[in-house]
Amino acid sequence: MMNHKEYNRPLEFDIEQVRKRNKMKDREEMKKYKQLYTDTMSDLNDYKSLYVRQRSEMENYSKYKEREIENIRKNASSDLIKELLPVLDTLDAGIAHDPKLEPVRSQLLKVLQSHGLQVLEVKGTKYDPNLEEAVGVLDQGEDGTVLEEVQKGYTLNGDVLRTSKVIVSKR
Repeated sequence: MMNHKEYNRPLEFDIEQVRKRNKMKDREEMKKYKQLYTDTMSDLNDYKSLYVRQRSEMENYSKYKEREIENIRKNASSDLIKELLPVLDTLDAGIAHDPKLEPVRSQLLKVLQSHGLQVLEVKGTKYDPNLEEAVGVLDQGEDGTVLEEVQKGYTLNGDVLRTSKVIVSKR
């Protein structure tokens, strides 16, 4: 540090002192602004991350709701179709006595199939507890094979609406 005697004039000394103070103030101010900038950028990144997460959550929620609405649309008629299954069962039983009922059954089944109903064809297949309910067991044929269908099973748009009631072979 220079002292007062190194300068020719006291005014130069004062000017130099003011410059030094101003440099220190500028450094302090610069440090303060750098910290403010760093804090602001950190906050900005936090808000950006929050925005991205919120947007992603909203998109996921929107997709979830769309799937839920589609599922409701797809299965809206399931209660009505469930109530019509006994009618199909009655027609199946009636056809054995009067084959003239076959066109009525076919027409009703066609309408129900247009709404996603499918008949489970299980006779002669390997027993699947997800699709069939064993109501009897016989000691003949290949083990675990569906021998006879007592009541037809149905799926609606890929989901089991009613399991088939079957008799299974067991050895």
